[in-house]
Amino acid sequence: MNKKLSFIALAFLLGISQSWAVDPRIEQGARFEAKGQYEKALGEYRAMLAENKKNTEAYMAAGKVRMKMKDYKGALANFRLAYGYDANLSEAYEGAAKAYEAMGQQAKADAERAKMKGAKTAAPAAAAKAEPAKAEKKPEAKVEPAKTEPKAAQPTQTAPAAKTATAADVTEDPFEKGKALLAEGRYAEAAPLWRAALSKRPGDAGAYFYAGLTRYEMGEYDKAEFNLKKGLSYKERGNDANFYLAKINQKGKRLDQEKKYLAAYLKKAAPDAKFRKAAEDRMAEINAAANAAAEEKAMKEAEANALKQAKKNGNDKARSADVPVPQKDDVAPTATNSIANANALYADGYNEAALQMYKALLENEITPDERYFAMLQMGNIYREMRDFHSAVTRYRDVVREFPNSDWATEAERALEDAVWLEKHASELPRNKR
Repeated sequence: MNKKLSFIALAFLLGISQSWAVDPRIEQGARFEAKGQYEKALGEYRAMLAENKKNTEAYMAAGKVRMKMKDYKGALANFRLAYGYDANLSEAYEGAAKAYEAMGQQAKADAERAKMKGAKTAAPAAAAKAEPAKAEKKPEAKVEPAKTEPKAAQPTQTAPAAKTATAADVTEDPFEKGKALLAEGRYAEAAPLWRAALSKRPGDAGAYFYAGLTRYEMGEYDKAEFNLKKGLSYKERGNDANFYLAKINQKGKRLDQEKKYLAAYLKKAAPDAKFRKAAEDRMAEINAAANAAAEEKAMKEAEANALKQAKKNGNDKARSADVPVPQKDDVAPTATNSIANANALYADGYNEAALQMYKALLENEITPDERYFAMLQMGNIYREMRDFHSAVTRYRDVVREFPNSDWATEAERALEDAVWLEKHASELPRNKR
């Protein structure tokens, strides 16, 4: 059992995802659901999503359980995530529609069903669009050579076709005309129209937003930034301004500002928002780079202090051969309190020093993410030190205080492992790093 749980924990921490033809946790969840044990059923599906956040089967199962719990908002979120990862999953659209109906929002329910119809017809429509072109080519191959036609008929055959009017050509409103030109990629023509729109509607956030987007596409990032900031309050697409502002700051290598705008965008963006995945991927990239830099710094500090201590130990040993050499857990390098430094100490085997640093961090102002991660790591250290009672306490704290956190599932499984270890401690050999 210990090995199985350790593997699952390692897979989760490393982001490893696997898929099976039939996942036994779906069947187990269904058994719990049939008994009315909905939270236990959800626990099975959370475990699946911890391994693969794109598992539509788990989202669908969780959505159906939430419907039975009358948690319609939770059900809606799961169904929308399901069709977000698989646009052809008609059952997910129907589930979302039923959730809206249960909340008395029929118009939104109809909109979900319309999305489902659109997803079903998108592929056939694309294929149908290509067919007429093939059909039209056949008659052309049978036309007689031009030399057999009367010369008088030739002028009418070579007359140029009439130019098709675009949306930008038929509207006079500068706002709508500017949007149409922007959509057609005619940025230089669109740019002056936003000034005209603002002269009619001073301070209009929508005009500022599209002016910023136009300047962004033209590569004029200073002007784009100015306009996009004023377009943040635009009701229709104001949140997209946060994403473009993040992109501008990325180009200017202003990392703190980029993170600020990415966080602002993700806070308001719906699960299926246009730029959500790109924003999440970029934020993950930033955080990974920051963690790697912090860990590298911590490792260098640890190595320098370890070398210094080793030199001191060597001198002491030369003076007295009877003095024992300090072991890893007896002496640890000192470093500033931080999650990265505590992780480095733990990775190097300085369990007691890492434990004290995590404790010190919990007494300071740290983010919720850092708090529950520190508590989880303390549980892991206690488990290695065979203090299973303390490990159980810490894991329970994580599950109780942060039930919706990214690490809650891992804490639940680690808790089960630690409880088992506590009961069978006398049967187990001491772990060695």
